[in-house]
Amino acid sequence: MSAKPTLARPPVVSVVIAAFNAAETLGETLHSLRRQTWSDFEIVVVDDGSNDGTRALLEAQGDKVRTFRQENGGIGSARNRGMREARGEFIALMDADDICDPARLQIQLDYLLACPEILLCSTDFSSFDATGRIERSSIGSYYSRCNAAHGGVGARYDEHGGFVLPVAACGRAIGSEVATHSGRPFEQLLLGNFIHPPTVMFRRAVLDLAGNFDPSIRIACEWEWLVRVARAGAVGYIDLPLLGYRRSASQISSSPAMNLDSLRVALAMHRRYARPSSLEPGAVRRQLGRLELQAAYAIAPERRRMALALLASSLLRRGVLSSLSLRTLVRALVPGAMLLRLRAARRRRSSTPQQAS
Repeated sequence: MSAKPTLARPPVVSVVIAAFNAAETLGETLHSLRRQTWSDFEIVVVDDGSNDGTRALLEAQGDKVRTFRQENGGIGSARNRGMREARGEFIALMDADDICDPARLQIQLDYLLACPEILLCSTDFSSFDATGRIERSSIGSYYSRCNAAHGGVGARYDEHGGFVLPVAACGRAIGSEVATHSGRPFEQLLLGNFIHPPTVMFRRAVLDLAGNFDPSIRIACEWEWLVRVARAGAVGYIDLPLLGYRRSASQISSSPAMNLDSLRVALAMHRRYARPSSLEPGAVRRQLGRLELQAAYAIAPERRRMALALLASSLLRRGVLSSLSLRTLVRALVPGAMLLRLRAARRRRSSTPQQAS
């Protein structure tokens, strides 16, 4: 009698990557994952309808990457497919143009194993562009509510550095301990996201507790999902940059559509959830006003009437007035060609040497 075949044990961690026209960057992303100090993981890539060389790049990976293809459905749909196909007990998200620190998976897994009450953890991140590194720590510059003027990232969590994570086993010259923060920042997240999606790792149980991404939200679905996760249980933050975040003018976060999508999501969430009593009464109103103003500025050249309506609401209904309000008004009322001429004239004046009197 022949022996029964031994089934392969599922990997502990699944790294899920949604890729759309990522041929120029995905190879570097995958290379960074192969340098991980933790080896028991799989890479799951969902090709979300790419029409560049992404498919060929993935085919060249062979069985090193589990690849799934679908018609373009957006980031939420692609993330959902990847999570559905993932076999790991823990799932890490990553974008197709970012770079993993070699110890990322090991440090985040260590943290979640040491803190069984934590559903999801995120980390700080560095940022870079085509010219090189921009900054080592970007959490405070990318998310303004996490900068020093607002108390730092720890101010967004209930427990400020209550647990110290030992990382000596990772073999890195960063000292023997890393500070962490944790809590249930559901109310803080309602005022805007500060958990960087490509840095998160979470337990598979999160999908049962909070559900999947909402694929009807084309861009800001990650923020809405993180609100649901924080409502379901505790989340944590590791104060160490474990991801290199690529910045470029073409990424989704730079699109005017992002501002409109964030505003729609914010309005929907504040209708769905009663205003938490711990938030200052005007905080939600001001946050919605800022989102209206940012969306108005972003769409002003192409959708002037909507921009003016959002500007009026931010000022008259929400009481938000800033220098951006005037710039938005000018941007919406002055034709684009005239604005370009005015800017060109201003640059010429600033570059003309002043005559000595």
